[in-house]
Amino acid sequence: MVNLPIGTKDAVLAIALMVILVITIIFKQSWIEFVIEELMLGLAFFGGSLKRDKRLR
Repeated sequence: MVNLPIGTKDAVLAIALMVILVITIIFKQSWIEFVIEELMLGLAFFGGSLKRDKRLR
């Protein structure tokens, strides 16, 4: 068995991706809407992991 180093943030991202996928299937959204939602989720995840600039303090 392989032990993957998955942290809490990665698990939350994976759950959010699955929720968007399920919502897309249930409500029959187009693939464009799905792609846009996935990109926005990735952007928010990336933005939340950035370090704060020292000049802003």
